[in-house]
Amino acid sequence: MSQRRKFIQHLATGLAVAVPAAAFAASPFGGATSAPRTVKGQKSTPNYIFNVVDYGAVPDGKTLSTKAIQNAVDDCGKAGGGKVLVTPGVFLSGPIFLRSNVEFEILAGATILASPNFDDYPTIQGRWEGNDRTIFASLFTGLDLENISITGRGTIDGQGPIWWEANRKTNQLRKQAGITEREPENPPGSPLKWPRPRMINLYRCKNILVSGITVRQSPSWNVHPVLCENINIDGITILNPNRAPNTDGIDPESCKDVRISNCYISTGDDCIILKSGYRYREGGVPTENVTITNCVFKDGWAGVGIGSETAGGIRNVVASNCVCIGTRMGFYLKTARGRGNVIENVSVSNWIMRDLSRTALYISMFYSGERRLMPVNEFTPTIRNIHLSDIVVDGAQRAGLVEGLPERAIEDVSIRNVTVTSAKQGFVCSSANGLRFENVSANAEETPALGATNVRELEISRFTSKKPHPQQPVIQLSGVEDAVLQSCTAAPGTVTFLEITGNNNQGITLFSNRLAKSSKSVAFTNGASEAVLEKLT
Repeated sequence: MSQRRKFIQHLATGLAVAVPAAAFAASPFGGATSAPRTVKGQKSTPNYIFNVVDYGAVPDGKTLSTKAIQNAVDDCGKAGGGKVLVTPGVFLSGPIFLRSNVEFEILAGATILASPNFDDYPTIQGRWEGNDRTIFASLFTGLDLENISITGRGTIDGQGPIWWEANRKTNQLRKQAGITEREPENPPGSPLKWPRPRMINLYRCKNILVSGITVRQSPSWNVHPVLCENINIDGITILNPNRAPNTDGIDPESCKDVRISNCYISTGDDCIILKSGYRYREGGVPTENVTITNCVFKDGWAGVGIGSETAGGIRNVVASNCVCIGTRMGFYLKTARGRGNVIENVSVSNWIMRDLSRTALYISMFYSGERRLMPVNEFTPTIRNIHLSDIVVDGAQRAGLVEGLPERAIEDVSIRNVTVTSAKQGFVCSSANGLRFENVSANAEETPALGATNVRELEISRFTSKKPHPQQPVIQLSGVEDAVLQSCTAAPGTVTFLEITGNNNQGITLFSNRLAKSSKSVAFTNGASEAVLEKLT
């Protein structure tokens, strides 16, 4: 006997596993009819692969297979768990209700095609745009489950155009009836009685894995977990037309411990957006402990966003190593009066943003509402501890916006190691306390590279504009208190590096700046006094 054969025989004996011969003959995709596995010293285990074809699902793209697929899922759940397998072909289906301990695997070459018949969609009590209400069940729906997976290299297709057109007509009727955006009921005769399905919609679930699949043509949001914990979304592709309405990519809402990685998302709305409910109420559930990494975003509204539904609070978020191409916004944080609670501890780093049609870095508490000063109450939101670093912006309408409320400023924002090679407008900042710019290069065609109004404790270090506009200062300050500008550089061609405007500035310090290449280092306009400068070197 050869040494190789002796080794294999010894290994098999040491493992002490007895596998019946029938198991070798069975197809690996044999489903409920394949032979059970037997391990020495244990009883036979039940089969753990449930092939939807064995339950009568027809891969012709025409025969409605909802019942067959659901039966496979139900049997898998009743068996204690396992895998529901979708083999190559196109399977037409209405909503599938997942079960605990079930992995739903869609093989390469397989497609779950959502039914275009609205009557095939039952309703559930869920959440839409932050409000709890009746909604259509989604293609994959999960309620109060644990240990669930949707995996594979296959595709789920929502046949979105029929839903988008129905939504357009419904919105027209709502507008004619004077129904506001957030009111739940649609007028009689609307094509849609309830909000559109999502592709994957999960409520109060734990231990979730979504990986590998392609999601396309969603009726509305693509992946929407609500009140869920321990979510891992890895390596999925989401494809929707650029103008498809409300087709957000991934929307964790009031979720905890979320990991999103290695995804490609091109859609008609925000690519990834974190939410936590629309109206402030005591006991709201936050979205917290979120990491987003190694993703590419194409088209859509924002690469990564927060809000505008933030009533439960959002905290502890890291978004790193991402690329935005052709989105409207890059990073987009938005909230408004009435949402309440706190958005805090957010880090965005190592991004490339290119060809954005609007703002690269956007942080605003004015998603809606009047600009005038209002009383502070429990419905007033708070934004603090937001840090953006190591970002390249190559083409945008505006480099950045940091915009607090007059009654509640944004607190502790840093923008560090950022290069804006091309933008029509620079950074615009207002109503902020503790705002820091460090090692920032920003070129703006139409406005100052950096403008700050009503800002306290402003620090600007190593800031320059390599292509200054002759009609604009590089930096413009108005209503600024306790500001330090140090180690900044005036590029060749700079006319005015710093303009201080208005009579409500105080405590501005310039230190170790290289401004000799500007015609005028500092200009005082609209009643500003040189007395506001505490030190000029």
